[in-house]
Parts: sequence; structure tokens; C-alpha cells
Amino acid sequence: MEDTWKARDLPVLSAVVTLLERSYMVTVSDIADLTGLDQAEVARSLDALHPTHVDYRKTETGGDPRFWYVLKVTPEGRRAVGQWPTAEGLVDHFIQAFRDAASGEQDSERQYQLSQAAGLLANTVRDVAVQAAAAIVGSAAGQKPATSDPQP
Repeated sequence: MEDTWKARDLPVLSAVVTLLERSYMVTVSDIADLTGLDQAEVARSLDALHPTHVDYRKTETGGDPRFWYVLKVTPEGRRAVGQWPTAEGLVDHFIQAFRDAASGEQDSERQYQLSQAAGLLANTVRDVAVQAAAAIVGSAAGQKPATSDPQP
């Protein structure tokens, strides 16, 4: 089985996000021009990305994909290209921020505490941190926040 995500689908999704910042509707031709992929590859990619990542419409063109179009990218699609945060990504940013702060800290006690915080987030409390971040990211994306309390 061929992996199409890196070679085809992710570049198409990235192009769609970029193009939708400039226009309310993006055609297969627009995407092909930006990615360098042929229109048939772009159409196959959009078929694979629809409906999870994009809202894609095929018009009555006798099978010619030039004028098929994407109306929007879903929140999942925006997270996949890094435009919107994921819970795991937010926690990873916090971990790196604590590590960076620790490495630049002159006070040994504070350096130790920052290193400990990074270690806790990376290991011991990661699942709780990801749940908390998911509740925040989910709320921002219009999703219902998690209602279950994390276990201590």
C-alpha cells in the first residue's frame, strides 16, 4: 500500500489552506498550479481528504476535474497542517518552553524546578495535560469540552 499523505495529500491540503486565505472557493486547477501535481492527482487527493479534512464539491463537468472546488477546510484539516493547535502539540510546546527556560536559567534552584516541570509534563502528568489542553482546544474549535474529570 502506497503512503500518499506526505507526497500528495498533505501538500494538497496545505495548498487549499493557503488558497482559501486568498479566495472563498478553490478549484482543482488552482491547487494543481500551486502544488505542481496534475489535476487527476489533486482530484484523487481531494477524494481522500473529503469529508474529514475538506468540504469538496464535484460539479457536473463530464468528469473533467478542472472546475471541481473546495469550499472550506475542516478544523481537523487545519490541525493536520499545523494552522490550528492539537492538544498534544500544545503540551509539546509547553515542555519545550520549560526546557528552554531551564537551559537559560542562572539560578540553580529555579533551573532544577523548570527541568522538573518539563519532565513531569513529558512523562508523569502528560496524559492529564493533554486532556486539559484538549478541553481548551476543543472549546476554541467549537467542540464540546471534555466533561470527565482527570484522575489524580
